[in-house]
Amino acid sequence: MLYKFWFIAILLSSLALGACGDTQPDVAPEGSTEAQVETQAESPASSAEGLPLTDEIITLKMMIQESDSNRVEDFATNEFTKWYEEQTNVHVEWLVIPEGESEQNLQLALAGGELPDVFLNMDVTPSNQAIYGEQGIFLPLNDLIEQYGIHTKAMFEESPLIKNRITTPAGEIYGLPHVNECYHCTLSQRAWINKPWLDALDLEMPETTEELFEVLKAFKEQDPNGNGEADEIPLASATNRWNTNLDGFMMAPFVYSEQFNNNRYLLLEDGTISSAINTDGWREGLRYLNRLHEAGLLEEESFTQSNDYMRSLAEESDINQLGMAIAGGNAVFSQIKGESGRWLEYVVIPPLAGPTGERVTAFNPYGLEPGQCVISAKTEHPELAFRWCDGLYEREATLRANLGREGEDWRWAEEGEVGINGESAIWKRLLAYGDKHNFHWGHAGNTYRSNALRLGETADNPTENLEVILYNETKTKMAPHVQSLDKIIPPLVFDVEQAAELAELRQTITDYIREMELRFILGEADINSDTAWEEYRVTLDSLGLNRYVEIYQAAYNVQVE
Repeated sequence: MLYKFWFIAILLSSLALGACGDTQPDVAPEGSTEAQVETQAESPASSAEGLPLTDEIITLKMMIQESDSNRVEDFATNEFTKWYEEQTNVHVEWLVIPEGESEQNLQLALAGGELPDVFLNMDVTPSNQAIYGEQGIFLPLNDLIEQYGIHTKAMFEESPLIKNRITTPAGEIYGLPHVNECYHCTLSQRAWINKPWLDALDLEMPETTEELFEVLKAFKEQDPNGNGEADEIPLASATNRWNTNLDGFMMAPFVYSEQFNNNRYLLLEDGTISSAINTDGWREGLRYLNRLHEAGLLEEESFTQSNDYMRSLAEESDINQLGMAIAGGNAVFSQIKGESGRWLEYVVIPPLAGPTGERVTAFNPYGLEPGQCVISAKTEHPELAFRWCDGLYEREATLRANLGREGEDWRWAEEGEVGINGESAIWKRLLAYGDKHNFHWGHAGNTYRSNALRLGETADNPTENLEVILYNETKTKMAPHVQSLDKIIPPLVFDVEQAAELAELRQTITDYIREMELRFILGEADINSDTAWEEYRVTLDSLGLNRYVEIYQAAYNVQVE
């Protein structure tokens, strides 16, 4: 019943917002009262109750995943690391692993038996939490939260959906989440287009897939960067950054393709879950992408290169070469505050209308990343490890972890300053995100950025404030076409047997989908051949696609009852 209440509560909230003429899907956390938000805005920092956590310095070993978005030079010497050690008396011995290798390093650590005290920023899935928690490898946190979770319990009170989201079907909590109630993140499956190029060629913003084809063709043939050379790359994406995958934004005009919460390639209609990747709509989308490739409009490196390649197209030459990029934000593929200023040349493309005329924005109202602080059951300091993680939810710690040094990188707002949401501001950014640094952790760790905190940033200099740009572009272009909530699969929690089966099926099916996407788009397999398409569908069935959907349906049925 809790999950049913949760789902209905979100739906009613969304409908209420729509009825008021405001399409913003995530104005305040569901269940937050005006008094709670007011209190939060009036109190800059929570009490540092219980600090330091220990009288003598104690060392905890932590495995952490680095990422391009965090751009941290060295976690060991990082300014926030040092500040938090001074606050807590906990020294961290770091084991830093490359981005995208969390799962294999987690499995290696579990197989080897020599576990760190804490897995931080390791994206430990709810399924893995349930599996290894039940096996006694991960520490259950319920009693620790009840006894010591000052900031965790405050977060649960302000954002009451969170607790259910991180609780296993057996009622246990094994991992604390990174909570980012980020408005523009809820509608982050988007693309960016070079506005000066549109203006140079006297082109309108494309509204349909056919109009986009003609715009990209003009980018290729009419020298919009004005250097007299045919060096323009009309469209590029990447394999491994925030919503840079080509089959997100570009497939949405043909079939809704949700890319969130591990529900990738699945559809929900009238309570029934099905697959998107064997539908006629998916085939039409692949046909369109193949057509872009055949016309030389789609950069072939998009299927194999990292984000660094896409960034090089926009930044590493005297003249911009990149016309359109698939990414959650413009800072993904261009340098914020870079000398070129090219990050400000790109604007969001509204969702495109495809063959049916429907325009839809993928919607992810569930603003948290589970399993960002998971504690080993073998740790000698369970209470200390938990209290260390709990402390990251405290407001000042969250701001320092995400932004850096108070007074240098950010400060508390002054009277009269207005936030992004038009209300009284809470804090002001002094130093924008940029290249590699050593002042903060970026988005790493289990911090708590509530809606009130996110939208409480001062909205000064709106034409060069990244958060204001993302908010405005999202609200004006993406939000009017948001997918209805009853067609969005909520994050699901699977039992041990389901999780184990899904893990195997997901990897095999996903690998095959990506392989065939590449082959169909590049023309190595003929997307127009009924024989080739039927062979693809039959292979998906043989890999267990039907069973994969069945497991999701069973878990969904449990959570909405």
